Amino acid sequence: MNHEVKKIIIAGGGIGGLCAAISLGRAGFEVTLCEAASEMRKSGAGILQPQNALGVLREIGVYEECCQNGFQTEWLKQHDENGSLLFKVREAFLDDSLPGRNNILRQTLNDILRKHAEAAGATILLGKKVVSYEETADEITVHFADGTVMTADILAGFDGIRSVVRDQMLQREVKTEYLGMGAHRFFISFPERVFHDSTLMYKKGQTQVGVVPLSEKTGYVFIIRPYDADCTDDEDTRFERVKDLLHGFPGVKFVTENMSKEYPVLFHKIEQMAVKEPWHRGRVVLGGDAVHAGAPTLAQGAAMAIEDAIVLSEELQNDENHETAFQAYFERRAERALQIQNLSSEIVRREIKGTPGVQDIIGECHRLLKEPY
Repeated sequence: MNHEVKKIIIAGGGIGGLCAAISLGRAGFEVTLCEAASEMRKSGAGILQPQNALGVLREIGVYEECCQNGFQTEWLKQHDENGSLLFKVREAFLDDSLPGRNNILRQTLNDILRKHAEAAGATILLGKKVVSYEETADEITVHFADGTVMTADILAGFDGIRSVVRDQMLQREVKTEYLGMGAHRFFISFPERVFHDSTLMYKKGQTQVGVVPLSEKTGYVFIIRPYDADCTDDEDTRFERVKDLLHGFPGVKFVTENMSKEYPVLFHKIEQMAVKEPWHRGRVVLGGDAVHAGAPTLAQGAAMAIEDAIVLSEELQNDENHETAFQAYFERRAERALQIQNLSSEIVRREIKGTPGVQDIIGECHRLLKEPY
């Protein structure tokens, strides 16, 4: 490769970082992906892959394997707490050659992406937490918590909402904004087939319950509702509290009857963070949740990170000068990602206020995503 950028360090082994490693590795760059955790992610429930994400996964050669290990749906159906249908939205908004959505366990997805990243030539190092970096005119040196250092031509920060790379690049600590809601999530298994072609949503007041199929007999459940900013969620009593909450939704009796303590209930507060200045400086560039972390209400967080990954790879291939490539990447990605983030957050705001119009926001999201990334 006759190119000024040859060696790339990626900070962060999540979905965006792994997709960047696949795309950049396949393009011929020498990629080292550094993940802070000592093992790749084993927790989590599932993830919804909308059509724009599936299109990129097809481009980087992992689409078929994701679908083989996931469950495809065509409809998003919104119900009241009793199970009466309020409305439904077709999920195939972009490309009729793709399923509406593919739903897959996060751990399964991570395993698939890691395998393909390594097959593309990327080196994956675990327990390598970036703590700082320094630049010269010719290279960047990255320092890790274990005392080791590595050099490369550029550093790509896909290290999440609390990105160390981002905060050093911007020379400030970027604060997150709590959106007023929290989310519980858990895996569930059923003795017989319950799922067909739809993701199921149930709404009562400010509380939303989602039941997402991962196969005909398995899925994951999420519950989004308001919580005070200083709330705590005791893990020891969480299962029973969540089960009691779901008893207020007769329409999901099939869930409460099949919940099992075998599968832990996870909880997190819903936060957002957006970097509106350029996503690059010198030999550093950012992507994914490091620059646009938002609410999960449109299932677009991972999809936006996947789009970031392939666009960054394309621009680094298009231009030998890394700063020109970084600017082109930023110009292609920032407005789109931040618009989708704002729509995701607007759903949360409307849920808290009891304002109608969620179906319109979904339609606006689909309209925006029809534009090229």
